Amino acid sequence: MVGVPGFTWWRWLYQFGDGPLGGNAIGRVFMRAGEPPALLDGTILDSDTEQLRLFYLREGFRDVGVEAEITRLSIGDRVRVEFKIEEGTPTTIRNFGYFGIDDLLVSEKQDLLLESMIPTEGAAISDSLTWQPDNLRYSEPLLVQERQRLIRFLRDRGYADVYRDAIHAVVYPMYPDSFDVTMAVELGSRYRFGDIHYDVEGPQQDAEARADTTALASSESVQEGGMLTAAFTGERRLDFDLLERTLQFRPGDQYNQSRLLATKRRLDATGVFAFSDIEPAIPDTLDDGTIRLDHHIRLRTRVRHQARFETFMQQRSGALADSDNELGMGLGVTYSNLNLFGGGEALTINSTGSISADIAGFGGFTSAQWENSIGLSYPYLTFPLGRLDRLSSLYDARSQMTISLLAARRDALRLTLRGRGGARYRFELRHTENLASIIDLVDLSVSNPDTLSGFKEIFLDDILTTVDDPVQQAQIIEDYTRPQFNNALRYTLRSTTVDPFRRDRGHYREASIEFGGNIGRLLDGWVFSHGTVDGTIPGFAVFDGSGQNRGMIYRQYVRMSAEVRRYQPISERATFAWKVFTGFAHPTGNADVVPFDRRFYSGGANSVRAWRLRELGPGAARFTSDADSLVSSEGANILGGDIKFEASAELRTVVIRRLLEADWIFTLFADAGNVWLGPRNPGVDDGRFRFDSFMGDMGLGAGFGLRLGWEYLIVRLDAAYKVHDPRRRGDILPDRFREPVLQFGIGHTF
Repeated sequence: MVGVPGFTWWRWLYQFGDGPLGGNAIGRVFMRAGEPPALLDGTILDSDTEQLRLFYLREGFRDVGVEAEITRLSIGDRVRVEFKIEEGTPTTIRNFGYFGIDDLLVSEKQDLLLESMIPTEGAAISDSLTWQPDNLRYSEPLLVQERQRLIRFLRDRGYADVYRDAIHAVVYPMYPDSFDVTMAVELGSRYRFGDIHYDVEGPQQDAEARADTTALASSESVQEGGMLTAAFTGERRLDFDLLERTLQFRPGDQYNQSRLLATKRRLDATGVFAFSDIEPAIPDTLDDGTIRLDHHIRLRTRVRHQARFETFMQQRSGALADSDNELGMGLGVTYSNLNLFGGGEALTINSTGSISADIAGFGGFTSAQWENSIGLSYPYLTFPLGRLDRLSSLYDARSQMTISLLAARRDALRLTLRGRGGARYRFELRHTENLASIIDLVDLSVSNPDTLSGFKEIFLDDILTTVDDPVQQAQIIEDYTRPQFNNALRYTLRSTTVDPFRRDRGHYREASIEFGGNIGRLLDGWVFSHGTVDGTIPGFAVFDGSGQNRGMIYRQYVRMSAEVRRYQPISERATFAWKVFTGFAHPTGNADVVPFDRRFYSGGANSVRAWRLRELGPGAARFTSDADSLVSSEGANILGGDIKFEASAELRTVVIRRLLEADWIFTLFADAGNVWLGPRNPGVDDGRFRFDSFMGDMGLGAGFGLRLGWEYLIVRLDAAYKVHDPRRRGDILPDRFREPVLQFGIGHTF
C-alpha cells in the first residue's frame, strides 16, 4: 500500500477468499480483488536473470554479471529472491557521426545536429559531421531513438524512401571501454508533391456522381504547381472547397511527411468523414530530373442528420450553484447536422432539463433548470482569423458560434433566474498536439434575477445586517436583484498531456487574460446616453428591470488567472497529484467591483474541501448574524473576491482492483487557499488582501477520500477537516475531528 515494501495485502485478500470463505461467491470477490501468490519457478527465474543481463548489455555494460539468490524465510513456505548484479565498467561512445548525408543542404545539416539525440554540448564538430560526446554511455535504445528521429527528419525534407532498413548504426569496438558509432544513411531520391486526387464516397445512394478540378500553385514560387481533382459518389452536399482548404501542402512543394499527416488530421477533425486514407502513386520523373509523387486520398462521409437522446448527471459549482454540493440529473435531446452548408460546418441544437438536490446537506431538491443552445462549428478559422489559418502551420483549428438561453429556479436562495442568455464567438488554435490557444472574440451574457416573495426579508436582509457600509449594501442588492449585462474578450493558452478522465500522469497548464464590460461602456456613452455615462443600458423585455431600476447594469474589468496541475506516478498503483491556482480581477472605468459571475470563490468539492461551496473568504471576513437561522454557521461568501490563491496536493492509491468492476482508490489530501477583496473594492477590511497578512488568511484543510473508478465513471467521496480557519486564528484543528465536511463529486477533484 502506497509503495510500502513487504505490505502484500493483495496476497492476503486472495488467500482469505480462497481459504476461510472456501472460494464461494463472496470468496471469489475477495480473490478477484487480491492477487494470488507467485509460485517459485526456476525456469522463470532463469529467464528473468537472462533478461536482466541482456538489458545491461544493451545499456553498455558488456561485463555484467547477474545471479539470482534464493533464501528461504521462516514464515511458512515463503522465499525471498534477490538478483545480485555486478555491473562492471560501462562502455562509452568515443566518436559519433553520420555517413551518407552529403546531399543535404548546409542548413539541413545544422538542423540535423541541433535536433540530435546524441548530446553535442561542448563538442567540436568537424565537417565530416563527427564529434566526441562528453562521457556518453553506449545505449542501444538511444541509438534506436536516434534512428527514428532521422527517419522523421529526412522524410520531412523530401526523402520519402527513407525507412528503418535505410539507416544502420555501425559500431566499431576501438578500445575495451569505448565504441565508435556511425549512423550510415541511404538517402535515396528527394521527392516533390505531385497532383492530388480525392475519391469521396457518401451514404446517399440516389446522389448523382460528380467531379471537380482546379489548378493549384506551388508554395515555392520557382516551382510549377499541379492539379487537384475530386470525384464524388453518393454525396451531393460536400463542397469541393473544403477539400482544398484542409490540404496542408501544394503540388510542387518538397515532400514532407508531417504535412501529409497534418492533412489527414485536419480531414478527420472536420467530423464529416468516417474514414480517410492517403496513398502515394508511382513516382513520376519530369524532364528536369525532378521526381514528383502523386497522392490519392480516399474519403467516406458520415450520415448528415443525427439525433441523440441522453440522460446525464452533473455536479454544479460556481456562480449558478447555491447549495453546499448540488448533484443533478437530467434528460436531453441533441440534433446534429454534420455538413450544414457543405463546408464541414456542424450545426448542433440541444435542449436539456434537469433537477438538482443538495446531496451533502440532505436538503432535498434545491433547483431545476431548462436550457437550450444552438451552436455552429467550422473546422477552420473564420473571419477575422481566416488568413492566419491559411498562412500558418497549425496542428488543428476550429471556429465556434454558440447562443444559449437558460431558465432556472433556485429554491435555496428563493430566487428565480427568469432569463439568462449568452452568445459566444470562439476560435481554437492548436499549435501542437498538446498546446492550444483559445480566443473568445465575443462572449456576451445577459441575466435577470427575478426574486420571489420573501427573498429580501428571509435571506437578503439577514446578510445585509452583517455589512455596515451602505455602499457595499447597495452593491449586494445590485448583485442579487438587478439585471446585468457583460461582455468579454478573452485569450487562453493551454498545455496538457494528461488523460482528462484518469488523470494519473502528465500535466495541465493554463493561463488566461480577459477584458470585460467594454461593449456596455461603448453603448452607454455613445449610443444610448449620448456622451454621458449612466452605468446601465436598456434591457430587452425579459432582461429589463422594474420600477426605478430599469435597465441592465454593466461593469468594466480586467481578469487574469493561471493554473498548473501535475500528476506524477510513484508506483504501479499510486499517483501524487498537485495543483496551484492564482487569479486576479480588477474593475476599470467607473466600476469599483467586477461583475458577480467573474469574481472568484473558494470552498467546495473542487476547491478547499474543508469548507462548503463558496463558504471560504473573503479573507477573514464573516457574513452571518447571531440571529441567522437560514445559513450555515460558517456563512456563504456572497461577495466573492477579486484575488484568489489555492493549492492542493493529493496522494491516490489503488487499494483494490476490479471489485464490483471498479478500482477502489484511497486518497490523502491537503488543500489551502482563500479569496480576497482587491484594492478598489469598497468591502470590509477583514476581507481585503494585504501582503503582510495574507498567509494568515489562508484556509488550510486536510482529509481522506475514496474513489470508485469504472471505465466510464469516477465517483468520489471526501471527508475534510479544517486545520486552520482564518476566521478563528490561533486555533489548530478548531473543530477537532468532529463532524467532517463531506464532499461528494463526479470525477477526480483536479
